[in-house]
Amino acid sequence: LKHVGSGPQHTNEFWYVVCAFNMCHFHVLAWATLLLSVAQADRMTVEMHDHHLKPSDGEPAAVTVCEDDAIWEQIMASPDVGSIRAIPWQEITNSMTNYLSNEALIISNLDAAVKNLKEEIEMKKNAEVSSAFSDEQIQTLIRNSISTENSFGSVENAVGSKCGKPGNKPRVPFEASTHAKDNIVPVAQPLLSTGEFKSETKKFVSVCKDFLGAKDQDELDNYCVEVCSELAKVVQGLSDQSSNSKKDTTILEKELAEKNKLLLDAQNKRRQCEKSKDNVEGFKSYLESLDAEIVLRHEAVRKAERELDSAQWALNDLEETLKTQKGKLDDAMKQLKDDRETVKTAKEALAALQKEEEDMVDLIGAAKRNLAELREELANMKSAANAVLEIKKYVSATALKMGYFVDLVVRKPVRDIGLVESTNVWDYFEEDVSAESCSATYKKKLSDFHQYCTGPAMEQFKKIKNFVDLTPICTLGDEEKIASEGDQAVQTRIGMLTKDMKETQSWLDPFKGTAMTEEKEAEMVGQGEPEGLRQITGVYWRTQFYTGYLKEWKVGRGKFLGLLDALTKSVESLEADVLKEENSLSKLKGALDKTSTSREAAQKHLDAALADEQATLSGKEEVEQAIAELDEEILKAKNLLTDLEDILARAIEMYKQAKAELIRGHAEGKDGVMALSQLQGPAVGTLPPL
Repeated sequence: LKHVGSGPQHTNEFWYVVCAFNMCHFHVLAWATLLLSVAQADRMTVEMHDHHLKPSDGEPAAVTVCEDDAIWEQIMASPDVGSIRAIPWQEITNSMTNYLSNEALIISNLDAAVKNLKEEIEMKKNAEVSSAFSDEQIQTLIRNSISTENSFGSVENAVGSKCGKPGNKPRVPFEASTHAKDNIVPVAQPLLSTGEFKSETKKFVSVCKDFLGAKDQDELDNYCVEVCSELAKVVQGLSDQSSNSKKDTTILEKELAEKNKLLLDAQNKRRQCEKSKDNVEGFKSYLESLDAEIVLRHEAVRKAERELDSAQWALNDLEETLKTQKGKLDDAMKQLKDDRETVKTAKEALAALQKEEEDMVDLIGAAKRNLAELREELANMKSAANAVLEIKKYVSATALKMGYFVDLVVRKPVRDIGLVESTNVWDYFEEDVSAESCSATYKKKLSDFHQYCTGPAMEQFKKIKNFVDLTPICTLGDEEKIASEGDQAVQTRIGMLTKDMKETQSWLDPFKGTAMTEEKEAEMVGQGEPEGLRQITGVYWRTQFYTGYLKEWKVGRGKFLGLLDALTKSVESLEADVLKEENSLSKLKGALDKTSTSREAAQKHLDAALADEQATLSGKEEVEQAIAELDEEILKAKNLLTDLEDILARAIEMYKQAKAELIRGHAEGKDGVMALSQLQGPAVGTLPPL
């Protein structure tokens, strides 16, 4: 603000602007409006706590948590199991705890300093001050100074001569005004030396001009105007030596403002660190639960693989037993060479039994293939589930850093100047400026200016109008209208400032620019949406990365959660393969039962053939031995199949449990992903529908 000139016509706007600043207690908060352009630009919560670190040119800003640069990198390690398990949680906790302890000490010291400054300011403001001279006291001083013989001789002489202006009577000594200045010193000094009274130049001049008949006149028309000014100057000099004016607290108030800002800064840093500490601990719990989930899934898959392997070994054993049994059948059939009917019947029964055993071997082969498919599918499910979790962790880490980016370059500068979420901007402004004392001061100055310009100044301009017309300089509008327009102009400016500040402040909300709330976000997360995704939408919604990828994680609008659901359904569809294996086991049991029946029938026919009194069966002893060995192998196969039934049942149960763990892993991955966003821009235009 440039102030040119000293006349009243140059001061009205100056006083009004100063008034507006003093009235509004503007402080540094006013600069928050300068950040509106930043908040409305296309800019990309780590909570940033180190307000003193500034990145060098060309280097990215260091991200700090509780002013510890290492914490961020330690927590944001590569999102793999090994890195997660290697995070030094105790070291991180100790760092944040120590920082909070130090910050508490700083806040305590600043609290004490602020309290002391407030008390000192209050004491100075309440200190006893000198009383201003009354009109009567001023008149007495003037009378005593100008009534001496070496001055004007009397008040009447001074008034009549206009304090010595030529052409007026009576004539007075040329040095009358000089002696009046000398005379007033010994008269005024006793009154001022005690500090009980003080002089105010403006009031002294006004009373003096009235007293000497020079009101509304200038110094060229009436020399008493200049005499009054000179006497006021002398008396003011004496007054300033002894009077007790109101103590100036400007320096103290400036220091108090600085201490309050430091205190606010320290409190914000502590709150942010406390929030980060809580979120780090929550993130730790999330990662530990994820680690436990990985262990649980790994154990389930491992058990399933072991049981499936055991089942395959059991099938191999059964297959070998049946092959041996087939060899025994071949041996028995070779011994049956007679053509009797009983022998033919026995041979046919053994051939049927051999065919059924061959069918059993085929069924065992099918069961083995099914088991191999189950093992392969289990491995594929495990790999896919792990890949999904890894991708989610990378998405989480990336989105988290995007959120920190916004907090660092958009929200942190706003908070640093004192405009925080809890700030009520109207605490610094008045909703009716016309009622303020500074507005009254402005109007008083306006009134003085208006009266001077339309009164004495206009009269002088009219006297020289035939030479140059200066009357337009004092052609003013209605005084009340000018005052009212001034109030309205300032009130309008305050409205614009508060609106801009509120708009800037609103961007401290990570959901700004969207219809999202914490409750709605929690609902979306519950449906599988990555946590924190909605908090970066307001800034990044027009970037290619967001439009082409991140938004695809949204519930109901993106395709990624649908793909995960499809994966879950695909895993569930593998139930058909389990049923296939169970059917194979059922067929094996049926085939074994049928084989047992056929074996019993074959045994009867063999017994009949051997018992035939007229039989001339050759190799009778060899046949009996082959049949005995066949009975032994069939019993062994029956026992193996019983064992296989138990083993395969356990394998299938373990497979189902492993599958359930993988499905649960997908679901929990959807619910838990981006929990690390707890660690913690706006765009111009209309946001897309959410």
